[in-house]
Amino acid sequence: MTTAIFHLAAAPDWREAEAAQRTYFPPTFAQDQMTHAAADIATLIKVANQFYRALPGPWLILEVSITALAAQNIPVKFEPAAPVGARVDHFEGSDAVLFPHIYGGIPATAVGFVGVLPQNDKGEFIEPNELNLQFHKPV
Repeated sequence: MTTAIFHLAAAPDWREAEAAQRTYFPPTFAQDQMTHAAADIATLIKVANQFYRALPGPWLILEVSITALAAQNIPVKFEPAAPVGARVDHFEGSDAVLFPHIYGGIPATAVGFVGVLPQNDKGEFIEPNELNLQFHKPV
């Protein structure tokens, strides 16, 4: 069973929420009524390349504990791909994937690590190495 899921956050948005000690909500939350996530980093990279490649970064990977979310009454449901804001397109093969949708924001106490999701010289998101991932706090 999956115990951790991954969310892509714009670094300024995450850092602002963390500094203010408030729950993080992505910019599309009001429209989508959920926080999008992925079950693994490889899928998160596909999502990042589909939706966020042209947007300014840096972008962060948040490892989120499903158990910690549940302890705060924030449900996670694995569901088919859903639009991200006004974008309804999806990457090839996404129709065969169930995505973890967080029905709430992400409190810092639910985050295990934070790392930069690197981009190559073409702007494509690529697999991070261990140096990109920083321990955040225990969950």
